[in-house]
Amino acid sequence: MNILVFSDSHGRVLNMFNLVENISPDAVIHLGDYDEDAHDLRRSYPNIDVYSVRGNNDYGSDCPLFSVITLDGVKMYLTHGHREGVVWTSSGDVGKCAEKYNCSVALYGHTHCANACCYNNIHIFNPGSISLPRQGAASCLSLEIQNGALLNAVFLNTDGEPISLTKQKNKFKFRWF
Repeated sequence: MNILVFSDSHGRVLNMFNLVENISPDAVIHLGDYDEDAHDLRRSYPNIDVYSVRGNNDYGSDCPLFSVITLDGVKMYLTHGHREGVVWTSSGDVGKCAEKYNCSVALYGHTHCANACCYNNIHIFNPGSISLPRQGAASCLSLEIQNGALLNAVFLNTDGEPISLTKQKNKFKFRWF
């Protein structure tokens, strides 16, 4: 199963739509700011499951602040991150929250900075911002899962090409697996 993960689109949906068109994921996750963009994806792609949570700029939203979902046997904690104390490349308390719900993957946004780390065997990812990155290029995350296992996680640019995150002069690039 291939999943595209977006965050912090802030009403700029063109890159998301292009990636969904070109990659044809099985599911999409939107981690807030603006959750209306996730609703646009649902309306445009009714055959793709779209999961979303509310961000700090999603006023009056009916989306939850966090969500726990299971896709192809992989339990995931979804949050925007502002309530878990995330900052720049720190995942704050996201790992602890995911552990509370026995999740093996945790996804957050808010910082507009792509990031990957682990906490007690929980894989934690921030896809960065698909529209307004604070470090490096606009990005999203592609997850490949199968039979209860995370097989691959790759950060993608707006053209769908892999980017790697290596620490150099306050820029983080990473390639998982």
